[in-house]
Amino acid sequence: MSKDLRKEQILLLRFEKQIAGLAAILAAGGAAAKTVDGKIHASEASVAYAEVEAALVNLANVTADAHDALNAKANSAGAHLLETAGGIPKSSVSSTVASILGIG
Repeated sequence: MSKDLRKEQILLLRFEKQIAGLAAILAAGGAAAKTVDGKIHASEASVAYAEVEAALVNLANVTADAHDALNAKANSAGAHLLETAGGIPKSSVSSTVASILGIG
């Protein structure tokens, strides 16, 4: 069971890294949305940006919950997960995404 949990953890950590990368791309697009709205005197781009941002934050929260569930599963099985942070507590994907997007 321990190996199965580690495989799941590796996949989850890779996914979290992709979410953080997506947040960085999205953060760069925020300025573009404001520019577009300013040029056409509308707010559709900013509204769409806000919806995508909210969806990404939700995805990060759900992923953090999945990570917590995996940790609980490992603890109940007496398994040890990979030490990926060198003994320093790893920040959650939710915190990382919020920080990248400038909302937390």
